[in-house]
Amino acid sequence: MGKRIYNHEKLLIVFATQKLGLLFCLKFLLQYSHPATIVRKGEILANHRKNKLENNKTITIGYARVSSTDNRQELGLSVQKEALDFCDKLYIEKDSGGNQERPKLDKALELAKNYAKQGIKTNFVVYKLDRLTRKMFHLSAIIEDLTKHGIHLQSIHENIETDSLTGKFFCLMLGYVAEWELQAISERTKDGLRKAKEKGVKLGNKGIAKDKEKQIIAQYQQKEMSVRNIANQLNISTATIYNVLRRNSIQINRKNHL
Repeated sequence: MGKRIYNHEKLLIVFATQKLGLLFCLKFLLQYSHPATIVRKGEILANHRKNKLENNKTITIGYARVSSTDNRQELGLSVQKEALDFCDKLYIEKDSGGNQERPKLDKALELAKNYAKQGIKTNFVVYKLDRLTRKMFHLSAIIEDLTKHGIHLQSIHENIETDSLTGKFFCLMLGYVAEWELQAISERTKDGLRKAKEKGVKLGNKGIAKDKEKQIIAQYQQKEMSVRNIANQLNISTATIYNVLRRNSIQINRKNHL
């Protein structure tokens, strides 16, 4: 008798078959699906407290991230921190939208692997899977690396973990959705800019007057005022000043910023 397919798996079939094919998805889910893949709400925290009470040698590492491209990022960070406050160690990353380097994530993963090598049961917890990465293949590499070291990856928002093969499959599918959403946002933005340009809308910051540009260069080269003070005096941003300096091939001294 075949295994029962649960509601979350039915939803996955509808989505996955559009990309991966009906036969593959049905075969995979019927063979490997198990209700334990989906973590019940509060189960992660309950297991953590149980291990502490029983003095089990367990370490839980949390990772939170906000990006400059995230809407209401401070609120997003506070939600993540509150959800992950039970972790033994919490790493918080603040990055720019286009920056692929994640030094805090690298440190968190390295610490988790070090504990695992010592024979300590290690959990790696995030509030949401896309906090790790929005790239499916990068997520796949992280899951494979953690699994190789016996580390359990758990996501609170999706209520899912990678203890089973089905759990890994769901994580990767969610990673695919996150990457698709990111690409869709990018395409909509480009389409909006293209349409605005066709309508004659001028994009970007207004140009700076030549006289003001000369004033910026003169004051900067005199080295009597910091970049911030020049910006405040001329009522412009420090980024505008640096753009003027680069455009005129003037060497920039970051010590003169403040």
